[in-house]
This record gives sequence, structure tokens and C-alpha cells, in this order.
Amino acid sequence: MAPRRDISLDTLTTDLARRAPPGPLWLAFSGGLDSTVLLHALARAGLGPRLTVAHVDHGLHPDSAAWAGHCQRQAAALGLAFQTERVTVDTTAGLEAGAREARYRALAARARGATLITAHHRDDQAETLLLRLLRGAGVAGLAAIREHGDWQGVPLWRPLLSVSRRRLAALAEQGGWPWLEDPSNQDQSLDRNYLRGTVLPALAARWPAAARRLAVAAEHQAEAADLLAERAAEDALALGAEVDRLPLTVTVLSGPRRRNLLRWWLARAGAGGPGRALLAQIEALLAAPPDRAARVQWDRWQVRRFAGDLYLLDQAALAPLDREYPWPAGHRPVALGAWRLAPAGQGQAATLWRPVDAGPLRLVPAAGGERLHRNGCHQRVAELWRAAGVPPWRRRQWPLVYEGDTLRCVPGVGVDDAWRRRALEGWVLVANT
Repeated sequence: MAPRRDISLDTLTTDLARRAPPGPLWLAFSGGLDSTVLLHALARAGLGPRLTVAHVDHGLHPDSAAWAGHCQRQAAALGLAFQTERVTVDTTAGLEAGAREARYRALAARARGATLITAHHRDDQAETLLLRLLRGAGVAGLAAIREHGDWQGVPLWRPLLSVSRRRLAALAEQGGWPWLEDPSNQDQSLDRNYLRGTVLPALAARWPAAARRLAVAAEHQAEAADLLAERAAEDALALGAEVDRLPLTVTVLSGPRRRNLLRWWLARAGAGGPGRALLAQIEALLAAPPDRAARVQWDRWQVRRFAGDLYLLDQAALAPLDREYPWPAGHRPVALGAWRLAPAGQGQAATLWRPVDAGPLRLVPAAGGERLHRNGCHQRVAELWRAAGVPPWRRRQWPLVYEGDTLRCVPGVGVDDAWRRRALEGWVLVANT
């Protein structure tokens, strides 16, 4: 929606009805001015039957329980479904960031299968752009708040980005809708509050349209970010990149294109946007000697170099296989640590194999020193895996297949001489997500 200074309530509700995503909708409702106007506008737009009002109690103020009660009464007065949840805020990264993380985490957990709606408006957009400028953000960061987004798999919709806070206040007064004022919004020690209470009013005193023009600048940055993402997707396709694997041939790209692809690759997998220092470390992996176990680690992520590729790894999915699993005849294991087994589809390369008429088998973690009888001799599993190009971390996660006490199959390699003479079925190891 193009920025408008004086959007009417009727126009707003018509726009909401027209632009609302399909399916269930969840409104993040704080009880403040912005979400109060959005609550009533969504109800007036006829979206109530598929709308749930969700309030998060951060427990940061003595009146937070009373605020939750106010929100419940507002939803009930409109005949809307209501949910509330109390969260604990981790302030390690700061109060604002911790509250935002806790809020979105709670809302996303509840709103699975629905679109989460937030009441960000034009002034929020201006504040976000300024904050990110001051943090040295790149183009993607300066795109600030998008109307449509995603948070851990939950789609987001922010329909008020073209509406100013002043206009929202006028609409609330016109409708006679009471809202809450959080006293912490006056705390000028918080960065966003300082921008809101001091910086933006000073800018507006000199340039009355400052917030609107900043919002337009964010729109321009969003278009530029989309173009860069398209360029990165084209480069990834040309190089044969995958979600968790990037060929070292990325070095053929110019520096800016290479870094653009790296940022896109990480963001696409949910690993966030790397700062300059982290990006420089990842680029250094491209020049690391191939015989070194080079890696860059941050938060819960790792980028490792192995053979001719960079691998992006979630540390939660790197736990080694820690026990033996049975493989009953005619069945697949119900669980296998960070992995699961699925039958190989037509044209799909199998990871491991078993005879069609196999009896009970055992899936056993590699302990080191194992040998597989192939081509008339006993070959070391470690050497077979190395020759097959299986990354070292996978060797600690993938199971060896035993029939009784005899090793019969090594994933990614093949089967022993005895099984090669039998009819085999292929299976693939799929990472649990």
C-alpha cells in the first residue's frame, strides 16, 4: 500500500479485507494504540471468524497481569478468540531484543498453520531504518520492516506500514477505543525510545515529512535487496549450490557478488545475516589448505570446509549417534538420532542398502577400526568413507549395518561381498528437521 497521510477507517478496513492472507490469522495484541486500532479494523473488515487475538505477558511490569486482563476484555467485547501466554525474557542481548525474541518465540509456537499479524506502522519503519543505519547494516538490513515476512516458518503480515502513529491515534479517538500506555515507552535509555522521543521529533521539526521519507527510503532498499537476492539465486543455481552446501567454485565470482551469495546462502538457511567480521572469516575458509579441518563457528551454526565445498551446519543436528538401534525385518527404525531412514525413491541415490529378504539387523555407531569384507579383502571403514567423500562429521552420525556380529553395509559406500550377491533395496538417511 502506498503511503497515505489521512487514510480513513473505512478505507483501512476495506484494504484489510482485500489484502488479508488466506487461512487462520493471529493478531499479536499488546493492548497499545497500534494493535488496538488494528484489532478493531480487522474485526470491522469481517475477518473475526478466522482471527485469534494473542497477548504475550512479558512479566516486566507490576501491572502486566492487569494489561493481559484488559486485552482479554477487548477481544471478548468483539466476540474474538483470545490466547495469552506468560514468558521469561532473557536480557543478555538487551531488554528490547530479549523481549522481542521471547514474544515472537511464544507467538510463533502458538500460531503454527496461521499468519501472524503485527501492528508495525510507518513511524516504526522510520525508527528501524535509523537504528540499522547506526549499526552499519547493509541493503537487506536497510529494507527494514517488510509487509510480508517469516519468523521460523510462521508467515508474518504487517498491514499498517503506510499509516503514521498520529493517524492511528486519531482513528482510535474517533472509534472511542481505549488503549494501554506502557510506562517503559518513556525510558529514553532504550535506543528505540530515544529515537521515538527525541531524534524523530527533532527531525520532524526541521523536515515535517521525515518519517514518511524514511519509510520510502526503506521501500527503495527493499527493492534493491530483492534484486540482490535474485542475483544470488542465479549464482547459486549456476554453481550447483544446495541449502547446506556451497561449492568452492564460488571463488570465480567477484568479491561483491561472492559476499552477496554468501549472505543470501546463510539467510536462506535461517543462519541470519553475517556481519563484516564473520563474513571475512567465512571467506578465509575458501583459501584454507584443503587438508585442514577449517571451520567458522557462531551462535548455533558452523561453516566447515571439506573437499571442494563449504558446508553450513546447525550444531543441534551435529550430535553423534550415541547408541545402537534395531532394524526389524520388514520395518524401518522409528528414530535414529539426528537422522531417519526412508526408502529410496525412483531415481534417488541410496545411502545404504539391505537385502529384500533380510532378517533383523542392527544399526551401530562407528567406533573406529571397523572393516568391511569387499572384493575379497577386509577394508578399513575409515578409508572407505574417506575415498567416498563422506564428511568427517557424518561418519560419527551415520550407522553401520550389522547382521548379527558381522558388518554388512557402510552408508555412502556399499555392502560386503555376501550381500552383493543378494537382491537389495536402497534406503536414504534424511536429516531430522
